[in-house]
Amino acid sequence: MLQLALFLIANLILCSAFARTVVINGEDDWAPYSFASKDYKSVEGLAPQIVRAAFKAQGVTAVIRPVPFARCLHEVDQGKAVGCFDTVISSETKDKFIFHPTPLFKADIVVYGPLSENPRSFTYKDLEGKTVGITNGYTYPTELITNKKIIHAPGPTEKSQVEKVANGRIQYAVLWGLTGMHLLKERPDLALKVKPLGVISSTNLYLSFSKKHKDGAKYADILEKGLGKIIADGTYERILKDFNARYNLQD
Repeated sequence: MLQLALFLIANLILCSAFARTVVINGEDDWAPYSFASKDYKSVEGLAPQIVRAAFKAQGVTAVIRPVPFARCLHEVDQGKAVGCFDTVISSETKDKFIFHPTPLFKADIVVYGPLSENPRSFTYKDLEGKTVGITNGYTYPTELITNKKIIHAPGPTEKSQVEKVANGRIQYAVLWGLTGMHLLKERPDLALKVKPLGVISSTNLYLSFSKKHKDGAKYADILEKGLGKIIADGTYERILKDFNARYNLQD
């Protein structure tokens, strides 16, 4: 009996020794993909669900800190944090961070404009010569950021971009599809003046890992393996299906 007790205790100690926890930065104001909990102690939404599940599949507990996105990326760039989500791979980010090959998910980028305009198909060329709102610190596709013919109008938040469209200060705002829908639902006054006009692209989102943090490359590899596992065993599909059902999206 004593030997059995000692064996169990030894196993517990061994398991504890191998238990791992990683602290990750998460966007605090990007509902419904990633947003701070009401007590501002954790992060909720699609992205943290996927991140936690992928790390868990590799025996790692992910503790996610809510952080404003600009600071989220800055801390990773400086090596003060292991990683931050959600980031696109672009000319601005591809050499600055470590990216895992498999994206966390894909989301539409939508052009929002005045209620008086008709919805239509958009390309980035259609925005040339137009004043277009983007959010400071956010990552966007290369086609948007490097096109000098588009008049970029940076602002502090996505909400501020929608407000500027409503007030006629800018012609369009480029927002991620569901964040725009979420904003208009919360602000019906804005929904009387602004609406989505068309999807301009569909873009992969990633967790960007630090090149300067000693554990950046290690956890990028762990996440990639975890994503492969949850995709293979159906966990990823269940998370995405629940999310799509919640927001009336098609699979």
